[in-house]
Amino acid sequence: MTTRKPWTGKERGERNKCERLKQQDPNALTRVKVLEGNLMYEGFGTTTTSRALLRNVSVVLHAAGPHEKLLQFCQELPRLEAVAAFTSVFQGQGNRISESLEKEHGLDGPVALVRVPLVGPALSEPMPGFVDVLKGPTALMVGAGLALGNAEFQAEIIPIDLAVNTLIAVAWERATAAKSLQGSIVYNATSIDCTWGELIKKSQRGNKKFSYPTFGLRGMTSIAVMYWILVALFEWLPSAFCDTILGLFGAKKRLLEEHRRVRNALRSVESISSRPWSVERTRVFQLQQRLAPTDRDAFPVVTEIDVESYVLCTAAAAKKYCVDETNITLVKIFRLLFLLLIATVLLCAFLSYRHHVPAKHHEL
Repeated sequence: MTTRKPWTGKERGERNKCERLKQQDPNALTRVKVLEGNLMYEGFGTTTTSRALLRNVSVVLHAAGPHEKLLQFCQELPRLEAVAAFTSVFQGQGNRISESLEKEHGLDGPVALVRVPLVGPALSEPMPGFVDVLKGPTALMVGAGLALGNAEFQAEIIPIDLAVNTLIAVAWERATAAKSLQGSIVYNATSIDCTWGELIKKSQRGNKKFSYPTFGLRGMTSIAVMYWILVALFEWLPSAFCDTILGLFGAKKRLLEEHRRVRNALRSVESISSRPWSVERTRVFQLQQRLAPTDRDAFPVVTEIDVESYVLCTAAAAKKYCVDETNITLVKIFRLLFLLLIATVLLCAFLSYRHHVPAKHHEL
């Protein structure tokens, strides 16, 4: 017996993320040492004891934001062999984003930057399609709303586990090839091999089977005026109408909040999908070839992706971990009410027409 509240979707996700790891190696997490710190403070706010432990660190992986202060901090680590840090591929300018450091400053030592596109749900680790936060790529794939952009451009999205694999593999190469790789180096991570339009088309099966609880239209348009009209009429207006009805009955208003959450998520995609990105990815493909066959299986950095299967798993995971089940029920009810209302209006119009037409013939 327990007095604990039922698990939420996010809490279930936290439990399931490490389930397979615990089964394969029950003691794995005991080897992880957590040190308290804060990226906003000088020296990251670490204690004297923590700094003493950090002096034994040889490889640093960074994915927590800007890397400039981290690199300064790493200069104090005497055993440092490699630093691998994430940065955005979209910070590059010009028609082609090369694998160069021309825009980076203060990168001294064995540093490797991994430039990644938009990060999407997991491809296979910790489970296919796993996602517990609704962000832009996920919102687009599950059909949560209409996006603004050009469907013919390349979809710059990378599954999160491939991004992590790339970071780990890059750190390995930077540390083991110290003699042949002098100074800092850049790797542009790969992306899924399809356009935005192909991604949306291949997501239709997942959208039908695991529909996201909004009134939003699925798809992408490059016409801004049409985009705003469709969003207002078919997303915002139904959500506002439903919240008004819920408010009249004293229930919690929740659909407009969900609409805003989806819009905020899709905004990050719209800033990327509205222009083409030409990205050089030579080094990451060369890295894939340098890995041993067993390492390629364990840490693939480039792999062929079945996009339809990937999106189907994403839609299932998003419905399980990112959606309030109450919203699913409410959207189904209101959609049924809208259909009944439309059917009633059409029936009344038909009966009214049938009533007036014979009357006119009788007068003649």
